Amino acid sequence: MTRRLVYAWLGLMLLLALTVGSSFIPLGVGNSVVNLAIAAAKAAIVLAVFMELRRGEPLLHLAAAAVGFWLLILFVLSWIALRGV
Repeated sequence: MTRRLVYAWLGLMLLLALTVGSSFIPLGVGNSVVNLAIAAAKAAIVLAVFMELRRGEPLLHLAAAAVGFWLLILFVLSWIALRGV
């Protein structure tokens, strides 16, 4: 269990470093795309490791699905805002 938490922490720190590093690379709209992908990866780590989604009850799976749906809404709204529609 401890090893899994250490790997999750290392993964989150690596993704944090990628987020900070990507802010210094001028990619235009690509920066937002990269940062949204990194945020999705961070959310997946938190869901899998800290919420113990694999061994969870059905209510936990429902909550995780609601979070995923909410993230999808936020990503779509961000994409619309970036396009300037």
